[in-house]
Amino acid sequence: MDRTRQGRRLVLALAAGVLGSGCERQEDKVTTQNPSADDREVRSSLLRDLVASRERAPDPEALKGPDDPGGTGQGGSGRPEPTGTLSGRVEWVGDNELLIRDTGGQERDVEVTPDTLLRLNGNPVVGLASMREGDPVEVTYDDGPGGWVARQVDVVVPQAPKLPTERELHEREREKPSARQ
Repeated sequence: MDRTRQGRRLVLALAAGVLGSGCERQEDKVTTQNPSADDREVRSSLLRDLVASRERAPDPEALKGPDDPGGTGQGGSGRPEPTGTLSGRVEWVGDNELLIRDTGGQERDVEVTPDTLLRLNGNPVVGLASMREGDPVEVTYDDGPGGWVARQVDVVVPQAPKLPTERELHEREREKPSARQ
């Protein structure tokens, strides 16, 4: 539900409450009682919601402090540089982690989060299901509370050689006798 519709409903509810409370009063009986704490709380909650529905989000530029450099540079993501990179082969694939044997033969455990960019042969993929043991991998990572957290995982699987079609085989056969003549 959008804020405009919500604001209209609050105004109508507030108006109905005021009109309803006016209908309950007896004209000949004058009461001087103060509203109860519950009544005051309900009213202030209604008014707070009404005011909140009319507010606009602040401009992000207005929220920047004096020490904010203003930008992250050309094409920057606003994130700091990764802690490091790791190249090697996938040894094991878990639900949210990879075990990688680096080029020096040492095994490294790297956590994969929903923010991790996973790519297979340069194409983005979702989840680790497309990663296999033995795949060559390059990982950029950050230090996390429990160890390394992958920022980006690139797996490049060598493509199998393309098998020739039947037509290509026939063309090769035709070329062979002409080369012998």
